[in-house]
Amino acid sequence: MVNLKKHSLAFILLAAFIIVPLTIGNTTDVHNVIIYILIYAMVGEAWNLITGFTGQTSFGHAAYFGIGAYTSTIMLEYFHITPWIGMIVGGIIAVILALVVNFQMFKLKGHYFAIATLCVAEILKTIFSTWKWVGAGDGIALTPITVLIPDASKNAWGKIAWLSLDVRNRLPFLFTTLAVFCIVFVVCVILENSKVGFYWKAIRESHEVAESIGINPRNYKLLAMCLSAFIAAIGGTFFAQFFKYIDAITVFPLSVSMIFVLVTVLGGIGNVYGPIIG
Repeated sequence: MVNLKKHSLAFILLAAFIIVPLTIGNTTDVHNVIIYILIYAMVGEAWNLITGFTGQTSFGHAAYFGIGAYTSTIMLEYFHITPWIGMIVGGIIAVILALVVNFQMFKLKGHYFAIATLCVAEILKTIFSTWKWVGAGDGIALTPITVLIPDASKNAWGKIAWLSLDVRNRLPFLFTTLAVFCIVFVVCVILENSKVGFYWKAIRESHEVAESIGINPRNYKLLAMCLSAFIAAIGGTFFAQFFKYIDAITVFPLSVSMIFVLVTVLGGIGNVYGPIIG
């Protein structure tokens, strides 16, 4: 069971994120900063699942972040499919990538695993930098939805599904990002206090002891990585919609992965509040 009193700080932070943009911070610059915080905190929560809870340090979360960004952008720009669907598809692709790559990589430990995850992101950066269908080095610039689909604003579906992720409307975009972040935060809190969460922490403390009491470290680490990849891809979708432009250098480099590491480590690794504070 989740103790609500224990998470009173969450309600205070939620109130601040709602009140500040509507009052003293009702400017585009402040809205941009809050959106930045929410996107990076969201992916920080994802990174915290695999590193803070299970003890597997990843320096390659930009791989899943970038997959989410590219998938939703391609589906919107090329096929005129709402980013909400692109977000889910990107998350699924990120999960598949996490399964395929990490099934064998979890045989590695410590800094060897960290370096291997970094290599995955760098390989994807090289591939997407030369892949002409996704813009290669030029990247992809998102066309304004009113140009892409001239009658999108004339029906209820268009107003709800498209404009809610249209960054030109800063406040709706901010509150949509906040709502998704809150869902991610609640999921992480539930996981932390669940049986799976305790298994992850047991693995973090000692693989050998965890195995001796019947826990399969590889399976539970794969579960953590898949959930982490899915959330990171969601963050990538919001990043792409926020900037309206992506390329491989923007979403796949080591510097992006390090942002997710730093916001979590500075705020407190292994704690669901760490990425928000960081």
